[in-house]
Amino acid sequence: MVTKEQILSVLESTKLPCVRIIPEPDETPGPTDSRFGGDYCLPAGTEASELEFMAQINFAQVPRLKDFPERGLLQFFLCTEEEKFESFYEDSFAWKQDAGFFQVRWYPEVPEDGPAHPDEVPETRWAMDKVTGGMKFASAEEVATLGLGVEGFFFDLGSETGAETVEKLFLADYQRQEAGEPDENPEGYDLGDCGGVMDLTEDFGNWGFKLGGHPSLRSDDLRLEDTAYAAYSVLLFQFDLTLLSQRCDADTFCFFIKPEDLKAGRFDDILMVHHNCY
Repeated sequence: MVTKEQILSVLESTKLPCVRIIPEPDETPGPTDSRFGGDYCLPAGTEASELEFMAQINFAQVPRLKDFPERGLLQFFLCTEEEKFESFYEDSFAWKQDAGFFQVRWYPEVPEDGPAHPDEVPETRWAMDKVTGGMKFASAEEVATLGLGVEGFFFDLGSETGAETVEKLFLADYQRQEAGEPDENPEGYDLGDCGGVMDLTEDFGNWGFKLGGHPSLRSDDLRLEDTAYAAYSVLLFQFDLTLLSQRCDADTFCFFIKPEDLKAGRFDDILMVHHNCY
């Protein structure tokens, strides 16, 4: 059977740097620290958001990541009022910032004594796990996101050619089995078994909270289906509850940005994609 090491070797060219974010729920960060949920920094003269606070990143606390800011505060908010949340799904699973579903706020300068604003959570909130507390960061590299759908393997934007390469690995393995040759890698992925498919999904799903890298997917990348979305080629931030909740149907929110906007420090044109089922 095909092994993890074999797949990693043929996807070497798809590697991207990222910064993984590990939630620290027992930590009590300050108002300007990187954090999930709770009170957030609201600089003087700024109106509070009407949406629920998800997270904020203080880039002075983040390991250096190419083209990402070296300083400044980036905040993410989401509409989690149940009726409104569900109404956004009438036409799509991807939204631009002007749709009103989410909000991204950018403060190039972080006030040293930035005041804390209490997060207000709607009484009728979408049934999503809430994350609070501090953040721990770790630099890493990821190969392309790989999944198996009804039409074969799928990859994220920019890594589509990897499908053919990985398919050749599994085809060669199938032909060896048909020829009655002994299996030299019994620890590999058995795609005829549900457990084997889930192992592949876990190993190459790129799940978790992070900056940069490859997005997690449960089906084809929506940016490949709509040419208007293809320009948003950089994963800015991923808010993913999969590893935290240990559920394969957990909510995942991917925030994408155009590379030229990221380099220029412009965060007013963001694409958000949400998925939570296969």
